[in-house]
Amino acid sequence: MIKYIAYVSRQSYILKDEDISTLLVTCRTKNMRNEITGMLIYFDGTFVQFLEGPKENIDPLFDIISKDKRHQDVILLIDGVSSKREFEDWSMAFKKLTQPETAKILGQKDFKKEDLFKGKDPNTEHPGLLLIKSFVNNLHI
Repeated sequence: MIKYIAYVSRQSYILKDEDISTLLVTCRTKNMRNEITGMLIYFDGTFVQFLEGPKENIDPLFDIISKDKRHQDVILLIDGVSSKREFEDWSMAFKKLTQPETAKILGQKDFKKEDLFKGKDPNTEHPGLLLIKSFVNNLHI
């Protein structure tokens, strides 16, 4: 079984595109070594990430992310186990999302990044999960 998690966080200081590129190279290398796959969406200073892999690697990784000085307001959206990976061929898929692109996501006509940090509403799906699902659906088209 594969453990998965999804979380959102705010950057605690401004990351330039080159900082994010360096981060991706480091993460992809470590993820391949630790059998972790997933994706990262970066949107206006906000991270939305989905990670999957062996429980013994995912749990410590999320602990590190939660304490990483580049993140603040880390909110775990979901965690669970699955028999199948969503991102089996991706050590770390990446999408830098723009405001106009959010209008194309079903149910996100008036998307604002602050929506990612509102409490969970049991009657609606969290906007961060909608972003992840949109990304996954576009990969499988």
